[in-house]
Amino acid sequence: MNIENRHISVWGDSILKGIVRDETSEGYQVLDDNCVKRFATATGSSVSNHARFGMTTVKAFERIKRSILKAPPQKDDIVLIEFGGNDCDFKWNEISETPTMPHDPNTPFDLFVSNLQSIIDIFKNLKLSPIFMSLPPLEPNRYLEWVSRGLNKENILKWLDDVNKIYRWQEVYSDALVDTARKNDLRIIDVRKSFLMSNHYTSLICDDGIHPNKNGHEAIYNSFMNYLKAV
Repeated sequence: MNIENRHISVWGDSILKGIVRDETSEGYQVLDDNCVKRFATATGSSVSNHARFGMTTVKAFERIKRSILKAPPQKDDIVLIEFGGNDCDFKWNEISETPTMPHDPNTPFDLFVSNLQSIIDIFKNLKLSPIFMSLPPLEPNRYLEWVSRGLNKENILKWLDDVNKIYRWQEVYSDALVDTARKNDLRIIDVRKSFLMSNHYTSLICDDGIHPNKNGHEAIYNSFMNYLKAV
């Protein structure tokens, strides 16, 4: 598949934005040679990267509608979508304070699926078939350490019952993204599978347990290129 001179609209969260942990400054930064930038350079395509840190399907749905009103995509544009990591996350400070109470994720599961379908429908109405990217797996132990900073870790573990619930819950959202894409006959770049089939996938994840590091972005880039070869 040759996509030289084609335009790619990217909709997602911090992963496709290219945000990584800077362990020196203990902050976040955009990786210069992140997967999206490398892919655009390698293929000769142009990119409008609408991905944002903390983005959920609730926020994205409204942003996509506004963006399309301002600048409708062209019929040969490529749309890449990746969501779920923030949708499936919880308000850990509330869990820390009340571990015996039920707590909903940022976007309840049924609403997440509904939002995905609504986003797909927007692009379908424009005669575009978006490509979906599955979520890279998180590393639950690191992620627990990250989200429990300054909070009651024991209470969070009490609510979780099992630290691996963090991994499984995120996987449920990634699977829902893939399932929704398949039900709509859309193409999928299965980044999650590529990560899990690699040796020591945790070496591809930042110390916060969820953001791919530089090597992780290399793995995502390779998934993009392999996808191109296969279609």
